[in-house]
Amino acid sequence: MTYAINMNTVSWKATQDLYALDRTYVGTEDYLGLTYYWDHEVKHWMRDTSTAKRKKIHELLLKAGEKPVDDPEFPESRYFKTNETFRKIMEKVLKIN
Repeated sequence: MTYAINMNTVSWKATQDLYALDRTYVGTEDYLGLTYYWDHEVKHWMRDTSTAKRKKIHELLLKAGEKPVDDPEFPESRYFKTNETFRKIMEKVLKIN
């Protein structure tokens, strides 16, 4: 038996609910790899990244001691600000350069 969720077969409502749940997990070990957690500077590399690689980058950011930003203008959105650590981790995992 497998517990993998095939996101291609999930209803739109269930998809939105999973993304909303995953937003609450940004910055924690529970992050699922679904929702965005990056800022504008790296969106062109990150948005098409697989859930496994998103999760790996997120995990490495946490291990490096990075913390997500809580933006008071957008309280539902937590993200990691792009910095040198983020770029190095992203480039390594995505094999950029």
